[in-house]
Amino acid sequence: MNLTALLDTALAARAALISEPHQAALRLFNGFYEGCPELVADLYARTLVLYNYADPPENGGDLLVAAQEHLMEHLPWVTCAVRKTRAAASPEERCGRVVWGGPPARRVREDGVWYALNLTLNQDAGFYLDTRGLRSWLREHSSGLRVLNTFAYTGSLGVAALAG
Repeated sequence: MNLTALLDTALAARAALISEPHQAALRLFNGFYEGCPELVADLYARTLVLYNYADPPENGGDLLVAAQEHLMEHLPWVTCAVRKTRAAASPEERCGRVVWGGPPARRVREDGVWYALNLTLNQDAGFYLDTRGLRSWLREHSSGLRVLNTFAYTGSLGVAALAG
């Protein structure tokens, strides 16, 4: 596995999604599908969030350092890096810690709608990138409707419905 080649391929595939003023959120690298299951890298505005999925977690430390260095070289406008370790013993390591710059982004913008973030509150990031399509659908189809969000863990679907 050549990590830099995998990351370069992922960055090239997502290049059209990365644009000024860097307010969006997107998955930069999904290692489960892109050849390195120990690593996931997300971008929340100008904050890079790296997830260590290695088990034991010590096996992923050097990988995250290398990924962070490589990604920040290609994304020089990033102002913060956070690392989260899924199988860590301490809650602080699972929830994430700032390892460079800071503070982490507190909001992202998607299709003209601002969403609040707290990237180190929980084990996940609190803003699910895989529901982007659902948020878009809600914005397009919820005008004039009353919506009950029974999955209001993050509130992003309720915000999307309200924006519609």
